Amino acid sequence: MRLKIITAMAGTLLVTPALAQESYPSFSADFVFEVQSDQTFSSTDPAAEINNTFATFEAALQLSIASGASINASLVFEPVIDPVDDSFFEDHGLYVEELYFAYEVEGVTLTLGKFNPAFGEAWDTAPGLYGVDFAEDYELTERLGAGIAIPFDAFDGEHELSLAIFAADTTALSDSVIQNRGLTRSNSGGVSNTQSPESAALSIAGGIGDTGYNVGLQYQSKGDGDTDDQFGFVVGVNQAIPFSEDSGAEVLAEIAYFPNSDGGPDSALFGTLGAAVPVGPVTLSGVYSVRDVDNVPTDHLGTVSAEMELVDGLTAGLGYRFGREGGETSHTVGALLVYEIGFSTE
Repeated sequence: MRLKIITAMAGTLLVTPALAQESYPSFSADFVFEVQSDQTFSSTDPAAEINNTFATFEAALQLSIASGASINASLVFEPVIDPVDDSFFEDHGLYVEELYFAYEVEGVTLTLGKFNPAFGEAWDTAPGLYGVDFAEDYELTERLGAGIAIPFDAFDGEHELSLAIFAADTTALSDSVIQNRGLTRSNSGGVSNTQSPESAALSIAGGIGDTGYNVGLQYQSKGDGDTDDQFGFVVGVNQAIPFSEDSGAEVLAEIAYFPNSDGGPDSALFGTLGAAVPVGPVTLSGVYSVRDVDNVPTDHLGTVSAEMELVDGLTAGLGYRFGREGGETSHTVGALLVYEIGFSTE
């Protein structure tokens, strides 16, 4: 997880709860700006020894139109073509990752449109500059369909049950502008690339005390050219270890398994183990991940990072990445700057 600090910039009307009134429409936004530079300085594949400097911009937008009803969008600007040699802010495209209508009633949220179904968490929560690299392979993004999220309390903890029915996005929103990444078409193949929502994901996540967890199941119907549907299972746990009232370490572990990975005959197993520890103003973290797919060499990932908040909303990080992927070994160092800011008209 890249350390992100939020600075809220919003006007607040100071009235008693009994007199407070919500007005519609209202608008809120959160923005994340990132600049990262990666230098692969040693590799068994000489062609992989490149420098890649790039930017990432993410915008989460919400327009509340009535009590509990909102229109939500997530925009992403990032490289949409992988570099094959040294790259300096090249091949960036802007696309719509999410665009959906949400309605919340008595804590239950209904979602309709293009969204990211819940399945696993390590692709977001693994610490450091490179900790999420393998887990991102099974993140569910840019699906069209409907979902429901139901919060509940049990065993002295808070939990949420999520269910989504979806298909891959094959509309014009699957492309990007500035640099085109290409449309996803119905005949492009790939699991969940079906004419109608035929795939599903079920997840339950929550926490009890200092321990958090997530468990998920998915079924993604085969697309053109696939031999099988994809089934998947994920289970993860994270444990906070408090040092004081406002400081503590965190450890996480997550495993995901797919008997028919990507709709093919081979199985895939992903494992992520990570830890983050504050040392003064610096957060040190490390991650080990494995990706084991049938009939190809097992991939390994090891990372260490140091991140620090420079000023409110601005974070800097340094990291090292060791990768053994596709039978090749590489060593990468990187630097990252992250600035996050938000505002609301409420």
